[in-house]
Amino acid sequence: MNKQTRYRIFLAILAIASSLAVLLATSTYGPGLSTDGARYLSTAESIAAGRGIIDYLGLPLVNWPPLYPIIIAGLNLLTGLDVFILGQVVNILAFGAIIYLGGIFFERSLPGNWTFAVLASLVLATSLPLLEVSANIASDPLFMATVFLFLLAAQDYVRSPNRLIWLLLAFITIISCFLRYAGLAFVFSGTIIVFFAWRKSIRVAFVEAIGFGMVSGLPIAVWAFLHNLPATGSFLGAHRPSEPLGLFVAAVEKIVGWFVPESILRLVPALLITALLVLLLLVRSQKARWRAWFQKIQDSAILPSAVFSVIYGAMLVFAISYSEHRVPGSQRIHAVILPCLLVLIAVTLRGFAPSFKSPWRNVLLVAFGLWLLFPLYRIGTYISASIQSGDISYYNLYNTRILRESDIVAELKKTEFAADEKIYSNNEAAAWFYLRRRIYRLPRYDAEIGEDLVTAILGFDGWPAADETATLIWFKRELDYKEEVPTPEQMQEFIRLAPTFTGRNGIIYLMDVY
Repeated sequence: MNKQTRYRIFLAILAIASSLAVLLATSTYGPGLSTDGARYLSTAESIAAGRGIIDYLGLPLVNWPPLYPIIIAGLNLLTGLDVFILGQVVNILAFGAIIYLGGIFFERSLPGNWTFAVLASLVLATSLPLLEVSANIASDPLFMATVFLFLLAAQDYVRSPNRLIWLLLAFITIISCFLRYAGLAFVFSGTIIVFFAWRKSIRVAFVEAIGFGMVSGLPIAVWAFLHNLPATGSFLGAHRPSEPLGLFVAAVEKIVGWFVPESILRLVPALLITALLVLLLLVRSQKARWRAWFQKIQDSAILPSAVFSVIYGAMLVFAISYSEHRVPGSQRIHAVILPCLLVLIAVTLRGFAPSFKSPWRNVLLVAFGLWLLFPLYRIGTYISASIQSGDISYYNLYNTRILRESDIVAELKKTEFAADEKIYSNNEAAAWFYLRRRIYRLPRYDAEIGEDLVTAILGFDGWPAADETATLIWFKRELDYKEEVPTPEQMQEFIRLAPTFTGRNGIIYLMDVY
C-alpha cells in the first residue's frame, strides 16, 4: 500500500470521526439555532409549501442567498423529514466533506510532503470554530466545501488552462455566491487566477479573465437586481457598517486564538505575538529567500491559496459588519481562511525557517502532538457541554436546554392557537421555532437617534384589525434584547394587552385594539 492510499484511508477515517463529533454535539437537542438559521429554515418551509422564498415574517429572503433553504426544501419534499432535522443532517455530512476535501487540498498544495498534509488535516479537523458552525443551522459548512472545490479546480486550471476546467471553476463560483454573498470573493479570485494562467498572452488573459468575471458573477447580479432590489431597495440586503481597523484587530485576535491558548493570550496579546512573528521573519529576510518565496507563491499549487487569502482577507477587513463580528465568539466567517493560511504558513516556514533534521524533526512532531491536546481539549469540553445543555456556541440562541425547559415554551406547546390568529413577539425567531407558523413584527423605534415612540407606534400599520384575534408572546431574560421594540407597558397606551400567562421566562398577552 503506497503513501497516498494510506493517506486517503486516514482522511476517510478522520472525516467520519469529524462528522460523528458534530452528531454528538447535536445529539441531545439538535443543532444550534440563530436568527439567521431560523430565517433559513422558515424559508425552506415556505418553499416546500409553495409560498415562495419568504421567511417567518412573510418577507422575501434578501440578506442571505437562497440556495441553502432551497436544498433543505428539496430534501423535505423528497423525504418528508422536518427541515430542522434536515439542516442537522446536511451540516453533519458537510463537515465530513470539509475534512476530506481539505485533506486532498493539503496533499496537492505541497506534493510529497505527507507530514504537512497529515498535520494540516488534523488542525482542520480540530478547529472549534468549524465544528461549532457545523453544529448549527447555517450555510457556512456547505460554503466551506465549495471553497475547497474552488481551490482544487483553480490549481488544475493554473497548471493546465482549458475550457472545461474554466466552466467548472465558474460553476463552483456561481454555487458559492448562492450559498453566501461572500462567494463574490470567488468571482474576484477566479478572475485574477484566470488572468495569471494566461499572463504570457495579455490579450487572451484579459478576454478569459473578464469573461470569467462576467459569467460567474452574472447569475447573482441578476438575482440581486430582479429579486432583492425590488423587495428592499438594496442589492444584497441591509448590513451594518464595517470598521476596517477594528475588524483587522479582531481578525488577528481570532486567528492567533486558533493556535494559542486563551490563558497565554491573557498575558501576551495577539497583536504582540503577531508583531514578534513578523519581526522574526524580517530577521531571516534575504533577497534570495524572498525571490524563492515569490517564485513558490506563483506555483499552480499555491497561487489559488495566495490569491484567495488576499481577496477574502480584504473582505474580512472592509466588507463585514463590525458590531456583529468583533466579538470573539463570532468566528464562522473567519474560519473560512484557515486552510489557505496553513498552506501559506507552510510555504513561508520552508523558505525562511532554519532547516531541522533528525532528531529535531521528531522533537517538533512531539511538540505538535502536545499542542494538539489544546484544540482536542476545547472540542471535548464543547461536545460534553453541548450534550448536557444543547449547543453552547455563540450562535445558538433558541435551541438551548434553558429555553426548551422554560415555562413559556411549555405553555406555548400546550396552547392551541387558531389557524387565522396573528402571533406577535419581541423575538420573532424564537416564537417561530417553537410554534412553526408565521410571526408578525412589532413596531420599532431607536431613541438614541431621536426617533419618537408615539410617532413609531401611531405610524405602524401592522396592528391586528378590530375583528382579528391576536396574541403577543413576550420573551424575557436572555431573549429580551431588542431594545428598539417598545415594551408591553409602552404599547398599553395604544393597544389593549391582557395577560393570559405570566412566567419567569416570558408573558403571553391577548391583543385587542381600543
